[in-house]
Amino acid sequence: MNELQQIARVNDKDLAGQASGAGARALLAAIVAEEPVPEPRRRPVKRFVLAAAVTAVLAAVAVIGPSIVNGRGTATSYANSAIEVWQEGGQWKGRIKDPFANPAEFEEAFRAVGVDVKLELLPSSPRWVGQIFGGGSVPTERMGTSNFSVDQEPAGCALTSPDCTLLLSFPIDSAGQHLKVGRPAKPGEAYEDHPMATAKGRSLDGYRVDEKTVGEVLPEIEKRGLKVVYQIIDPNSNGQGYGVDPNKQSTPVGDDWVVWEAEEAQLGVVRLIVTDRRYDKNPVYGGPRDDVVKD
Repeated sequence: MNELQQIARVNDKDLAGQASGAGARALLAAIVAEEPVPEPRRRPVKRFVLAAAVTAVLAAVAVIGPSIVNGRGTATSYANSAIEVWQEGGQWKGRIKDPFANPAEFEEAFRAVGVDVKLELLPSSPRWVGQIFGGGSVPTERMGTSNFSVDQEPAGCALTSPDCTLLLSFPIDSAGQHLKVGRPAKPGEAYEDHPMATAKGRSLDGYRVDEKTVGEVLPEIEKRGLKVVYQIIDPNSNGQGYGVDPNKQSTPVGDDWVVWEAEEAQLGVVRLIVTDRRYDKNPVYGGPRDDVVKD
């Protein structure tokens, strides 16, 4: 029995009220003098790892939040500030809460429910808001494809209105899809689609620009309170189609240049497709516009 063990046998009654008595002082001196036994260095590490693991689990639970989790460990619903995703009637539903959100937020939501779908919302002219884009940046002619569809919520609302929400629907087994959908463009944002400005309901509705000079067309554009930009083209030698040289786009356009068509460029801006001289065929249509476009 060492000194510390002997002192430890002091009765409680001997220490009562003796905060600085002889017994207490002897016990303190023995404790201080006793050489501590070093703990293995790995123990604090183990405690740290365990704490980190617990923290990670809690963080994962916090991310899942109100989502429902199925037996495979994949959430069947998920919501963040950009989109809400859930299963309904054998389909996935996606309510777009913020059409201007970073695409990474949409990807986060789909990944959380185990869906391999990439969603990209593109600035579009009013006509193509809510439309699904086909190959490249060409919108389809209807609301949806064989697998995906886009609806308004509430039903029948104007998709260009802030109170109107896009609602996606697609089969649960969809995978490897890159979905592009038109959204309202912000002021100054170029449209991803290039609709013809002279079509019904567009900026130059009722006015034909094809084969007129720039000088003839500009007064009508200004009268409608629109701005103009130009796309200078190089017609193909056979008159079918054209190319666009980026290095030529800063060339000043004169009033005698020929306009072949007008497109919606962005809100309040039309793009005139022009050449510096006249050709036998309209390069946009490969001939007369009336042979292709039926107003």
